[in-house]
Amino acid sequence: MSTNESPVKETYRAPAFADFEPELSAPGATPERLAYLKEHGFVIINDFADNPWIPILREAGRRVTEACAPENSYDTIDCSKGYVHRAAHDEPWAIRGLIHPAFGESSFAEFHGSSDFLDFVASWCHGLQPEDMTFSGMLLWANPRKQENGPSWHRDVTWWGDGASYFSQREIRGDTPEDYSEEVERIRWKEIQESNEKRVTERNGVSMFLALTDDECHEVIPSSHHRWRTPFEHDVLLPQGMKDQGVPYTPSWNKSDPLPGQVAIRLKPGEALIRNGNNIHTGHTVPERERNTLSIGWSKWSGESTGEPSTADARNAWQLDPAIRDALPARVYADSMGPVGRNPETRRHA
Repeated sequence: MSTNESPVKETYRAPAFADFEPELSAPGATPERLAYLKEHGFVIINDFADNPWIPILREAGRRVTEACAPENSYDTIDCSKGYVHRAAHDEPWAIRGLIHPAFGESSFAEFHGSSDFLDFVASWCHGLQPEDMTFSGMLLWANPRKQENGPSWHRDVTWWGDGASYFSQREIRGDTPEDYSEEVERIRWKEIQESNEKRVTERNGVSMFLALTDDECHEVIPSSHHRWRTPFEHDVLLPQGMKDQGVPYTPSWNKSDPLPGQVAIRLKPGEALIRNGNNIHTGHTVPERERNTLSIGWSKWSGESTGEPSTADARNAWQLDPAIRDALPARVYADSMGPVGRNPETRRHA
């Protein structure tokens, strides 16, 4: 190589992988699968391997991702009818609104309400039937084509402050050094442990990452959902703003090296990840490897809301469009759309 040539950058690859384990092949919520999920915070299932829906959804996912690329603007589909998470260069990495008729891909709603998927939900959730379900979200994971995206290690739970859920329009969970004190964190941690047990035993819903093509982009620290974080992990999770404001921590991570124990979940088409989002995890994509994975699920309806109407999270406000209800197959039960609610008097506002 001449002195004028730039070194070729190696494509990122995870240091270790977790693959589907054949001994967990029995379908549904078997004791073996549940024990694995409880211990590790994730389990890979193969219930949709060789399912005829997979190639249909794969091509639909590719069309949607291409349509949401910045060079296509809003010319192919009006993706303002959904919510597109964008990385550098405005490239999509997660796409919401797949079931909106503006996207022109009816297969997503059809699969969501298909006997194949609803029967799986029943097998996982104590026989839960469609009339008792509520919409729990759907999105497509994609990989930006121009630049590596990640890592961004986090938990899907508020482990600081008052423990409130994330709200995209503003920070409502607490943003002072006191909110990140170990005393407050210990209180939140006790609540997290209680929720861990309920996730496995009650199973009032199920959500999965269903691979439509090979996927190794979701990385986790196994079992980090049920043990106290290490000083290294605290450095990884603690926001820089809190460090700057004096929250005690042990400098440990250079923001690029692998974390101790991290593994990438390696899925083949038709395999799916069921996980506990309380564990420490990240997405990490590269332009050279396609990501085309469907996040999809149903939850048990908890009854009509009695609270005051409230503002919807911007990520979910697209679900308020009446056009969605009109487009859904009957078996999807349009009245179960979560952010809207079954009672029109308690609909939330965008």
